[in-house]
Amino acid sequence: MKYRMSFKEVVALYYICWLLSTKAFMKKTGLLFILFLCVRFDILSQTSPSFDELAAAFKQANSDTAKLRILFSEKPTKYTDRADELLPLYKEGYQLAKKHNDKANRFKAVHYTALTYLYGKVDESTAFQWLQKALVEAENAQNNLFIGWVYYAMGIIHHHQNNRPEMYKVMYTAIEYLEKAPDPVDGPFISLSQNLENDKRWNEQVAVNRRLVKLMERTNADPFTKITAYNSLVDALRNHPDKKKEQALYHAKTMALVDKISATNLDLDEKLIVASIYFKNDRPNLAIKYANEVASLRDTVGFNLPAKGMAFELLSEIYEKQKQYALALECHKKFHAIENEQVIQRLTDDTGKKVIQAEAERDVAIKQKEVEKQQLFTYLAVAVALLILVLSGSIYHFYRKEQSRKKELQGINSTKDKLFAILSHDLRSPIIGLKNYLMLVNWGELSQEEFKESAQSLTSQLGMVYDMLENVLHWSVSQLGGFFPKKELISIHSIIEDEARILAQSFKNKNINIKNLTTLENQLSVDKNHFIIIIRNLLHNSLKFSFPGNDVLLNYTLTKNAIFIEVKDSGIGMSPEKVKSLFQLSKQTSQVGTNREKGTGLGLVLVKELVEANGGNIVVTSKLNEGTTFRLEFKK
Repeated sequence: MKYRMSFKEVVALYYICWLLSTKAFMKKTGLLFILFLCVRFDILSQTSPSFDELAAAFKQANSDTAKLRILFSEKPTKYTDRADELLPLYKEGYQLAKKHNDKANRFKAVHYTALTYLYGKVDESTAFQWLQKALVEAENAQNNLFIGWVYYAMGIIHHHQNNRPEMYKVMYTAIEYLEKAPDPVDGPFISLSQNLENDKRWNEQVAVNRRLVKLMERTNADPFTKITAYNSLVDALRNHPDKKKEQALYHAKTMALVDKISATNLDLDEKLIVASIYFKNDRPNLAIKYANEVASLRDTVGFNLPAKGMAFELLSEIYEKQKQYALALECHKKFHAIENEQVIQRLTDDTGKKVIQAEAERDVAIKQKEVEKQQLFTYLAVAVALLILVLSGSIYHFYRKEQSRKKELQGINSTKDKLFAILSHDLRSPIIGLKNYLMLVNWGELSQEEFKESAQSLTSQLGMVYDMLENVLHWSVSQLGGFFPKKELISIHSIIEDEARILAQSFKNKNINIKNLTTLENQLSVDKNHFIIIIRNLLHNSLKFSFPGNDVLLNYTLTKNAIFIEVKDSGIGMSPEKVKSLFQLSKQTSQVGTNREKGTGLGLVLVKELVEANGGNIVVTSKLNEGTTFRLEFKK
């Protein structure tokens, strides 16, 4: 089985390497994201049998040889969402390979287990342990290709852990073994080259790329792989003004191959590579031709969506360089629309959630290592001082305290990561809108009517951002020291009327009526400012999830022991599971409204905290497609 890098990975690596050469893109991302994206491109882009089909075929195979061939016919990165079910299959595959003394498949079973932990369960610690076992199997098989791939995977983990000395050590070891293999890969060379570029180790970068080119020519690699190698060397030589002849030589080789293959029937991803190279080498008309062919394709499941995004961003760069600003802006908007869609998918995708969870667990692991070091020093002190019995109790107490801090830190990190992820997405669109608006104003592209319409739209979006930041401010106050209400007797009816007046235009735009069924005699003893925030957020929530033409009802009920205030809508409603997690920010998932309105979910969390700070309680009843009722209860 050949371990050559998939073509989709080559596409991702080439285009991203080109983007890395621009200052603008370097501000957007780091190399860690590049490595992760290369793998995700392979996961998202390729069609393959489903896991259920794989498991069924494995079970029905009539021989051990057939079972092993089926099991290792696809990379584990294709089944990341079924990692827990995939691991037992690899365990069984290892036993079958061991039974037949099949060293190659024994390695694959262990190596694929490591990759499943790395990309499926996002557990780098366990993945590294399995990679160490895979290295033993690869050495037993005396297979240089296997050994090279293990060291490469170790390098990716060291890179993610920011352990750069170890990363370089294992990366160099990886390419040394791959140079001895009969069918080497180019991915590790390119990854190493980009790391060296990032660290400004330019002499080493040139040396690595020369080794790559020599390897590709010696093994008679396919044209696109040669293009990648030649172009990577050209980029490395840009930092060496004294090597212009060598740079010109490989630039000519690159363009000769590109011109040769561009005359053939190109696949979608091949067109994207060709377009990128033509633009990079000042041939914009050809770059536009091939990029447009990618951008004009319909969206389909798989590689088309991210490819279209790349195509639109490339077109935006080309048109901006040609000073065709209207076309550049149009392509830029389309790129950001695709980018936003992919961000939303990552926030809701199981693998994306695992990455967020892994980051929180990694922070906790660092703290845990500090605790373990402290415990070691404590144990040594106990041994020297011969006070084992006395200090053991203290150590146990300290351990329990640290465990409690660990759980608390895990919760804080999880909440922080979720909040930042949501805010970064929901603040993005208004800010991009403001940026695009200012660009158009600067270019003088707006008519008077367009200027007025854009200003109104921008004012509305900035109003939403202001409300969002107000909620974040109040919530952060609660997290720092809690709320301290200053209770006074207030008129419920007046406050509801004031807030309804402020939101009147927004309700009018959606053709939704606010029916305030309270009276001037209805009063309540609470903090006035807190109650205003409560009503405002509940009205915002009802507005967001109500259908046009519906009513939002606010009512007041007085009993012997309590005062009840209800805010009821007839909107999209919620499932029981959603209601249960409604006030938990760590489990909150932002949901769009009936007019595609966005939000952080923080408003309702803030409402609950304010109600409870004023001695009240909040109960939510909801039914899908029928609406939601928020019932506030305050003791008399």
